[in-house]
Amino acid sequence: MTGTGGLLLLLSSWATISVATDVCSSFIWDAAALSGYCTTTGALAYRSPACSVYRLCNGNASPPLGSTMCATDRLFISLCADQPALTQCKKFQQAFSTPANFTACQASKAFKITSTSQVQNYMTTNCAGGHRMAGCERCNNTACDTPDPLLAYTDSCIDMLMGGCEPWENLCAAESPAAAQLLCLPASQRTPTTPGGGVSSSTPPPFSADPCVLDSTAPACKGYTYPDAAAGADIAKLCGSMPDMPGCAVVVACEEGSGQKVAAKYCRPFTLLATLCADMPGMRGCEAYKALCGKAGSVVAQCAEQRAIPGLPTWSVARNDVFSACDDHPMSACATCSSTDCPNPLGSLAGICHEMPNMAVCKDFWGFCNTAGAQDVAEWCAEDDSKYLPSMLMYFHQRTQELLLWKEWRPMTQGQYAGSVIAIVAMGVVTTGLKTLKGYLSLRWAHERAALGEAAPVPSSVWLPAREQLSEIAIKCGITGISLTLDYFMMLIAMTFNIGFFCAVIGGYVLGSMVFGHVLENYGAILHHERRVANAKARRGSGDALGANTADHKKGASSSAAAAANGSSTTRLTASDEEEEEEEEAFRVTVADADCNCVHSA
Repeated sequence: MTGTGGLLLLLSSWATISVATDVCSSFIWDAAALSGYCTTTGALAYRSPACSVYRLCNGNASPPLGSTMCATDRLFISLCADQPALTQCKKFQQAFSTPANFTACQASKAFKITSTSQVQNYMTTNCAGGHRMAGCERCNNTACDTPDPLLAYTDSCIDMLMGGCEPWENLCAAESPAAAQLLCLPASQRTPTTPGGGVSSSTPPPFSADPCVLDSTAPACKGYTYPDAAAGADIAKLCGSMPDMPGCAVVVACEEGSGQKVAAKYCRPFTLLATLCADMPGMRGCEAYKALCGKAGSVVAQCAEQRAIPGLPTWSVARNDVFSACDDHPMSACATCSSTDCPNPLGSLAGICHEMPNMAVCKDFWGFCNTAGAQDVAEWCAEDDSKYLPSMLMYFHQRTQELLLWKEWRPMTQGQYAGSVIAIVAMGVVTTGLKTLKGYLSLRWAHERAALGEAAPVPSSVWLPAREQLSEIAIKCGITGISLTLDYFMMLIAMTFNIGFFCAVIGGYVLGSMVFGHVLENYGAILHHERRVANAKARRGSGDALGANTADHKKGASSSAAAAANGSSTTRLTASDEEEEEEEEAFRVTVADADCNCVHSA
């Protein structure tokens, strides 16, 4: 019974698979519908990879695609994987008894590239960096404006194998070379198909015909040296397609430099080629290098003797470091880069890391300098005063070069440093003098108003200035603005953490206090003395008038009346003395306030 049940289960499974296979192979497709989907410009499916293949199959593609790729069922099944909402695709899916059978059918017959969005996203992402790889002619960082995104995608992967080309690799591995050479081979390696569908026997070898390039494991190739001219041609091809690779920056430096900025060992053509191919091994131009050095069992000694420049950041690492740094801290080295493009990421990263060496993103750059040797790659790693601004060190240190307030104020020599110290000290003295001047004027104006006595104007409001005060306020505001500006300049200079400049800031304020610290106190004492002298003269004048008045009373009045008049006058003098003392006390408070508020603050 058990054996019978197992047999029935096996037969049932076989029947299910047979039905699914029959549906996948025998479904009747509407060829007219496929033509409508793929030839109507602007239709939903028009830009689908399957429709691009359909138009190649029914056009004048050279070399033509193989019949296996142009089969109607494969085209339709591939289209349905991308556009399942099409009417024909819905009917096809409904013909299967289970979703698993439908999925299995798609996996067995659909092309390995079916998604329009996947292809377009790849192109918009990888064409955003200003690359000159094939396929980017009509694509940018926002759109891929071409009716055949599949062709742009395959051309770009043929030209430059990058992350995201895996579906293309799977397609080329699954299809026969003759059927898909238009989509999988560079133009120089495509050959017309023979009437039987095979590839002509005259297909040229993919790389140089040099025996050691074709077979680097041969014992005779141990001493082989790849010609400099061939390496130079490969380098030109690589940097022509992707000039923003760090390795291409080294190539330019080697061509323009005198040998002092980049060591000669790093400027050898094969070393430069190795550096570029270590970064982008899938690009066209690396075929010969990979055949020589990437093949298992290679005996070519040049591969070990002229290795890639050690530690050089890759294209993606350098770009990511620059974008990350420039997003957080916009610096002068970021000026040539945008949010999506950086024409020289190695140079920009060097500028960033010389300006702010302790940033986390500079770990890769300083690792490169240490590994390759800072003197051997001095173009980027050496402290070059003509190229890089002094770095910002957030701890106390002592050095001659520092950036002070403006890009132009940058001492480079000991003499310039000494001159900067003198200028900073002078700024401290000047700002202290300005504050003293403000206090001096405040005291002077208060003294002048007090001298007017009862004739002095009385303000109509606490908050509104009198007309006589407007000019005084304007002068005070001007002095406050200048002194406050100098104070903040001094603060910013102190924040460079340069010990010499920090001491100059403190010394400037100390010297200013020595020069001006006593001025307000002395000036207040002088004004106080002037007021006392003036009051004494006023009292003497009042006394003379009182004596004359008393004599007159003695002649024409009784002695009691004269005594009463004398007592009244004495009372008035006593009141006047009290008022004088109150005024003097108020003036002393004014002097103290001026000394506190005008010397020690803006």
